[in-house]
Amino acid sequence: MADFRYGDNKTIHGTRHLNIETDIEGRVVSVWFRCMPLPFEQVTVSEVRAEEMYRMYSESEIKLNAVVLEDIVR
Repeated sequence: MADFRYGDNKTIHGTRHLNIETDIEGRVVSVWFRCMPLPFEQVTVSEVRAEEMYRMYSESEIKLNAVVLEDIVR
């Protein structure tokens, strides 16, 4: 099957970020882009890496417009 581009102006929702859902202990249980559940792998990082990422995201202005999904059944 061909790749499928999900997003742009072809979805009901117009969010431009991922939604990360966690349980009460902070474990990721799902990752979504608009109404599309996305595959994920959760890893625990060191405090140094966490601080680097906090800084990076606080300065980032990147916004998602679409994701390309491989071999999706429609």
